[in-house]
Amino acid sequence: MFTCMSDFTLSVIITTRNRRAVLLRCINSLGESTYKDFELIVIDDASSDGTEALKEGDLPVKSATIIHSKEQLMMVKARNLGASHAKGHYLLMVDDDNVVPSDTLEKLVDAMDANPDYGILGPVIYNLSSGSLVMCGQRINLFTGRTTGLKSFTGSEIIDSHGVPNAFIIRKSMFDEIGGFDPKIIQTFTEPDFAYQARLRSAKCGFLASAKIYHDIPADGDFTPRSLGGKYVQKAYCLMRNRTVMVARYGSLLQKCVYFLVFSWFWPLVYSLIMVRWRKMELIPFYWQGFIDGLRYMFTGKLVSSLPRLLNKKFGEG
Repeated sequence: MFTCMSDFTLSVIITTRNRRAVLLRCINSLGESTYKDFELIVIDDASSDGTEALKEGDLPVKSATIIHSKEQLMMVKARNLGASHAKGHYLLMVDDDNVVPSDTLEKLVDAMDANPDYGILGPVIYNLSSGSLVMCGQRINLFTGRTTGLKSFTGSEIIDSHGVPNAFIIRKSMFDEIGGFDPKIIQTFTEPDFAYQARLRSAKCGFLASAKIYHDIPADGDFTPRSLGGKYVQKAYCLMRNRTVMVARYGSLLQKCVYFLVFSWFWPLVYSLIMVRWRKMELIPFYWQGFIDGLRYMFTGKLVSSLPRLLNKKFGEG
């Protein structure tokens, strides 16, 4: 279905910002991979912690490229930049806070070779500290806009999914045909949006049950200040806006109506109440502006971002 001429079978792309130690831990794990036919592309997103001084020779990978961006791109644009330099038949996006087992790359490449109807595959995600299962599938309910991570295996080698976050392999030709990740999405729902675009082109998305990756994240729940934007305030805005964008882009008329009438306002209200409880009042304007901009997209098709204005107001810039 998709074809591509390439110099490598696989291009591994890591985006990073001010996490030098975490980045090097991830790259060291890649250096121990039993699969060798890959290039590494690191996009340093305007770091200032020493990452900006790293050179290709500092990395334990035979073929490595580091691109140091002077301005902050954020994840989506950084991933697209990495893909534009990739020479591989497949692209593997890996967040920098992962440890990759030595056999994971080989299993992912073999699975893509054996299953041409899949455009995206990800390894099952485990918690680095506890070893517990984090996710082996993802479902998005377009009536409610809620995303659910699956934590039980189906018995199949590939678990069909509506998206794969954190780490995933993509056919480069399909990535180019879609045009990459939508830079207007900015953050959150970027992977599901891309997966839905792939599905429109008859390409499936799934998790490979036999492949693993270990993600260095806290073992907290879904509804905590951190998960709802307490660490990166832009996430609070994007959680609201992009949820509505997903429903508007891919939902049926019935799904859009139910979402608009019941759930479009339900989510910012619930998240705001949670933040009142946790005394994180500064996040509440981000939720409600995301709600407004999401509905604006649903009814006009214009995807705008009020995030720069919100950030300027919060940090007293401009």
